[in-house]
Amino acid sequence: MQLVEADCVIPDAATPPLRPGAVAVAAGRIAALGPPAALRARFPDAARTGLGDAILLPGFVNAHQHGRGLSQIQLGYPDDALEPWIARRRGRGTPDPYLLTRHAAEQMLRHGVTATLHANYSYATGDYEAELRGVLRAYDETGLRATVCVGYADQGGLVYPPADEARFRAALSPGAQALLAAARPAYLPLDHTLDLMDQLRAEYADHPTITLAYGPAGPQWVSDAGWRAIARHAARSGIGIHFHLLESPAQRATADRLYAGQVLAHLQRLGLFETAVSAAHFTQARAEDLHEALRRGLVVVSNPGANMRLFNGPPPLAAWREAGLPVALGTDNCALDDNEDYLSELRLGGLLARGTAPQDPVAANRLTLAMGTETGARAIFQPDCGRIAPGLCADLVAIDPRRARGAWLDPDCDPLDLVISRCTGADTVMTMVAGVIRHHAGSPQPGPEGLARMAAAARQAGPGAQVHAEEIAQALRTHRPGEEEV
Repeated sequence: MQLVEADCVIPDAATPPLRPGAVAVAAGRIAALGPPAALRARFPDAARTGLGDAILLPGFVNAHQHGRGLSQIQLGYPDDALEPWIARRRGRGTPDPYLLTRHAAEQMLRHGVTATLHANYSYATGDYEAELRGVLRAYDETGLRATVCVGYADQGGLVYPPADEARFRAALSPGAQALLAAARPAYLPLDHTLDLMDQLRAEYADHPTITLAYGPAGPQWVSDAGWRAIARHAARSGIGIHFHLLESPAQRATADRLYAGQVLAHLQRLGLFETAVSAAHFTQARAEDLHEALRRGLVVVSNPGANMRLFNGPPPLAAWREAGLPVALGTDNCALDDNEDYLSELRLGGLLARGTAPQDPVAANRLTLAMGTETGARAIFQPDCGRIAPGLCADLVAIDPRRARGAWLDPDCDPLDLVISRCTGADTVMTMVAGVIRHHAGSPQPGPEGLARMAAAARQAGPGAQVHAEEIAQALRTHRPGEEEV
């Protein structure tokens, strides 16, 4: 048993702060919440962790990211439209997924993230299972709570609709075609994917912080047969499904062509919503898509920094909030500041969600906190985290407000307003996951050796690879879905 005490405890988005407050933690769970004196009397033998004038909150939930510990510029593909941005990666080498993910997890813990969803989309090493196991090892070693998605794709690749792919490739130079032909398999066949999920679920059945989910890449990359099989297996096994949805203008145009604009209704017919489902992005959704999402209980994970950086536009969070759509937030490892400062991304999402209608700023901040905590927990299929309440996971973050507060702070200032409006991830002084302190102020930073190894692996893939990848990217910039004859 331990008591974590702070000047202020904010249990969740709806409960008034405790000032001062304490949280009793036992066996990785929250045992009690209340004034420090009351909990000391109740648990006289408990070890005490005093956080001084820190603000203690539920740990933040980064509900969509890919475990890329190095920034996009560090990896050699700076901002571009989504499709050419993806293609430009082919001109670079393949970093170690384990090292990248471990570095990303360490960064998230330093910035107050206690839980995340890892959308494990392949680096095309030719051994997807090994990639995935490296990712799982990274989360196991760092202690970050993670929902790890077993990815799948079986059609298309560079362009969509999939029927356009062959004609698009044929128009490229021989060098670019050779670069594409040399690519190794990215994903496992469908049967192997289902078998791997069964195997991993058995191996991690009792793991305290790792959960498995399915991560089919998105409608344009997965056949109807693939969706049916994954949906059926997920429903039978009680597994969540997370995927990319309507992220870019090209994906919007493809949905209009293939599904008459009714992509969610199409996925419904394939059985997708027989289990818990969340989707990332949704930036190009229309009113009818929003209506369908609400009908089907879809939780959307917005990635505002990444969406704007990759020319997909700002997500209409104010309209979504007004409609009642449950929205969580993720960094996509391409956040506004190109780092894992989740508080900065949360601030951006909160500002976008305000819209233009006047509203109570305290209420607005509480809704913002909910996006980053309890709604995030729904999005990653881990409902036992995201709030500070007895029986839930002891996932906590402590923020030191002194730097944001400066020389003077009006005593009537709402502490949550201070956190949401002014603090950054650098103000995190403690991150606890499942009752274990995984980061505290002064924790050593990772040494340069691993970073150097990742950087070396991310360099040019081979002679002419970067030139040919840029050719492919340029062709994608001018490609319009459906222009080729199907």
